[in-house]
Amino acid sequence: LGNTAASNISVMKACKAAGVDVQFMSNVWGMDENAAKTAGDAADGVIFPLRTAVAWGGNAPGMKTVEEISKMSDPSGNVYRPVHYVAAVCSAMYMKEALDWAAKNGGATGENVAKGFYQKKDWVPAGMDGVCNPSTWTAKDHRGTMKIDLYRAKVSGPTDGDLKDLIAKGTIKLEKVKTVDLPRKPEWAGW
Repeated sequence: LGNTAASNISVMKACKAAGVDVQFMSNVWGMDENAAKTAGDAADGVIFPLRTAVAWGGNAPGMKTVEEISKMSDPSGNVYRPVHYVAAVCSAMYMKEALDWAAKNGGATGENVAKGFYQKKDWVPAGMDGVCNPSTWTAKDHRGTMKIDLYRAKVSGPTDGDLKDLIAKGTIKLEKVKTVDLPRKPEWAGW
């Protein structure tokens, strides 16, 4: 599935309704917990990459930082945050540290921010241990990591109701399938 979740949900539901048994694999934007809720049992078994070392509620020291950030918009701490939220927190934390470096090294210009990303190897932002995958950016290669964690969406019942409750009951689960370490081939660098 090479599209975003909304169109992928339509494809999964159509295949399920037609009785077509397909093992779907989605790109990073094509599946998350909300998509599994919307697609219901049509999403059961879909494989997709996770961009962080854990999902919401995962067992990692850095999850405390993510939860504190979440409280800025949910002081109660009751909202379940999907995989894209956790990945966005990692992205913001990397950017913050690159901006901090740039500000101390000639100013927060685009060029200096880029250089800020090149300063560390196997970098995990402060306070994000176990959440953000160690990443290395260089001037010649902007692929921070080549480690890909593949997960399977499991849907075991009706998905009406609150996402947090569906996750807590195990109706929707994310199960780690495999970690793949891709080779850093120059021809895969993109544009």
